[in-house]
Amino acid sequence: MTAGARVSIIAPVLARLPGGGARTYYQHANALVARGYQVSVVHSLNAEPGLAGRATNLLRGKVRDLRAGNLRRTVSWMPIDERVEMVYVARLDERTALPPADLRIGTYWRTSEFLAERPADGVASMQLIQAYEIWAGPSERVQATWRLPMHTVVVSESLYRLGLELGVPEQRLHLAANGIDHEVFQVRTPVAGRAPCVSLLAHDAPVKGLAEAVAACRIVHQARPEVRFLAFGGAPRPAMLPDFIEYLRRPLGADLAERVYNRSSVFLCASQSEGFGFPSLEAMACGAALVSTRNGGVDDFAVDGESALLADVGDSAGLAEAILSLVADEPTRVRLAERGVQAAGRFNWTDSSDAFERAVQAALTLPVR
Repeated sequence: MTAGARVSIIAPVLARLPGGGARTYYQHANALVARGYQVSVVHSLNAEPGLAGRATNLLRGKVRDLRAGNLRRTVSWMPIDERVEMVYVARLDERTALPPADLRIGTYWRTSEFLAERPADGVASMQLIQAYEIWAGPSERVQATWRLPMHTVVVSESLYRLGLELGVPEQRLHLAANGIDHEVFQVRTPVAGRAPCVSLLAHDAPVKGLAEAVAACRIVHQARPEVRFLAFGGAPRPAMLPDFIEYLRRPLGADLAERVYNRSSVFLCASQSEGFGFPSLEAMACGAALVSTRNGGVDDFAVDGESALLADVGDSAGLAEAILSLVADEPTRVRLAERGVQAAGRFNWTDSSDAFERAVQAALTLPVR
């Protein structure tokens, strides 16, 4: 019953700003509808618990958009197939009317709880887990969602291992590693000879480790003032960025690849926890040597001393030491960067979509009771 099946993806909020989590479920929505599924994405116009800080930016202008009737166009940072039905609801609760579906997919721990709390009414449920979201809710409730009676898709090997540790039966745990668009994220500036430039994502969520990244940059700046620092993000310039760090707001796709990644000799990631780590992988694909914390999300593509240099979470001095070593040792930087390009080449959206569709088929044909 998979051909033409109705699949409804439940998003926690309307993703008005770019983000890796939303990119993944929109990408899978596009792929499924292209393969003959009927796909809807349901968006809550009120923030779920744990998203309140980001919701201010995500939901700004929603009333204006509703009145103008142009909510379909508010996801402007990536293309959405016109065959994907974009649905908007006031909130997700027991009174929410959802589109008819054969399968509903949660994309955040609260959306998984929401699906588990609703009467099934013959509709199968699945969840897409993209991070260990204990930073967004009570750990016992977040962990409990992993064990809900539904098929579970994760986006990285580290999350797959975590799922097994948390007691998810292997027969309903599926890996669909994320991909990147290699037509966009590729080396266009030779890796060798790049001027010393450290780039980083500047995100104000504590889990992203911006304070630790800034501390590392200060150490490097003091030791090697000729090094350029280039940060980017979706929101206005974060207040904690010092003046010596340039900031670009909302560079997307080819603009991000050209203006940031291909100008970088090193990409810095100081996250405390990642489910996958899109910016790190994109930067590697564009020829920047990766310096990162051991945050879990980079495990699939970053091997310390081979394709990246890694430090412990919170170790700003260790991150700075790694950056300085690459600034001082061009052959090592080039070697790491070139191996990083090779590692990044293994991740593409075709393979990811194939794996995700297999999980969808399992959820449709082998529902969990």
